[in-house]
Amino acid sequence: MASTPDQRNLSFSKGKSSKPASGERPRTSPDLFTEGSTTPVTSSLPLWEASNILAQRKHLPWVMDPDGKLCYTRDVSDGQGAIYFWVTENIEDEHPATLAGAAALAVIDNFDIRAACMHLIYAAHAAQVARPWEEEIIIDDRQIEAYLGLQKRTDKSRKEKLSLIEEIAKQPCKITTYITWPQQGRQKGFTVEEGRLWHILGTRYHYQQDIFGNKEIAGISFIIKAGLWAKYFLNEDISQDYSLPTQQGTLSKHLLASIMSIWQHREGAARLMIWLLFKSQTNKQYPFNAQTLMEVAYGPKKVEDAKSDLQLRKKLANTWDEDLFTLHDRGWRINFDSDTYSADIQPVGFGRSDSRRPRGFFKRLLGARLWIYPPDEWITQKLTISTQKTPDTNVVQNEEVSEWPTLTGEEVRDMRTSRAWSQRKLATLTGISQGLISMIENGSRSITEDNELILRRVFDYM
Repeated sequence: MASTPDQRNLSFSKGKSSKPASGERPRTSPDLFTEGSTTPVTSSLPLWEASNILAQRKHLPWVMDPDGKLCYTRDVSDGQGAIYFWVTENIEDEHPATLAGAAALAVIDNFDIRAACMHLIYAAHAAQVARPWEEEIIIDDRQIEAYLGLQKRTDKSRKEKLSLIEEIAKQPCKITTYITWPQQGRQKGFTVEEGRLWHILGTRYHYQQDIFGNKEIAGISFIIKAGLWAKYFLNEDISQDYSLPTQQGTLSKHLLASIMSIWQHREGAARLMIWLLFKSQTNKQYPFNAQTLMEVAYGPKKVEDAKSDLQLRKKLANTWDEDLFTLHDRGWRINFDSDTYSADIQPVGFGRSDSRRPRGFFKRLLGARLWIYPPDEWITQKLTISTQKTPDTNVVQNEEVSEWPTLTGEEVRDMRTSRAWSQRKLATLTGISQGLISMIENGSRSITEDNELILRRVFDYM
């Protein structure tokens, strides 16, 4: 039987957390976006795959494990290791029973893409503490509303907003994970026993009285702790010791608000934003395959069905074009590979001027390649973060991006030719016109700060 709010308050008070007096809010962890519109977040494999679970749900290849439980697996090093995920309905027990069959599918099907935003918020808060697998994070409804842009929502009452916040706050805690990491060269492997991705250690409900003396819920606070996986993947020292593929990325407040605003009518675009958040930070030079992105957005089955269904094919292609425009309208920069994604199959307004598509367009579309980069302000913030040093280094903290050594046209040419890229290819990769690249390289045009950021990113020169 589900516990009442009062029963859950009692559970909160008996936990390891502080015990605020009735009606008081516990002191929360520091806000995420105090220094700008982005905040650091580690782009580690467990975090990324958990984001995919919450966003893509049953579109992922869930299979039955040897115990009959429904499991999603991500292989590591060609199957030498793996990360396993299961789901549970129980969010209270330390080691909950995971689910099989219809019960597991019901939990997965109820996952809300907005819960992926909460998962990212937890990850960003965990980056603020030294030992997130041991230290508690306290987040309340006011912070979550600010992160997700819910203050501007006038279509929901206060009670409805709090109900939504509570629901999506709990969903990431319904995922458990077990990790076997293989030995790589001289680096030892390790195993992380099965446990929760995130623990909710306590939920506190805050009440206020109306003019008639009736108590109404006015707020919620959550006490969160990362699972044991964080000891390896959110610990810089251990990550380096084991050569784990993690790197410092950024989480944008604009991204969270965008997902919250488009998830109902442009769910494919919302899924792409979550997937690209991590992928674009580790895939600076190489294009994405359109079929891969469409499978992320709509699921492999729908893409496969469209191959043999003309009407579905047209509908899916239109949706894909609209989702690309949605990303573009929110600051994502899209460049099409001129060899595989020619103008006649690009969305109308990008390259194609005729609303009709050529014969065989869908097969060509699935094989097409494109680059999708996050908004430039994310890159600027990331550069600023990456230049921060501790006092022990005798380097000034908070160094501005403009203090980086300025690229010269000769350096641009040398880096381009060392990769055997033509000016045309560099133009495609960066979105900077080929004529401007030519003028930069011959010294007749200086490099603006924005273009320097783009060039540094593409050349992986940061």
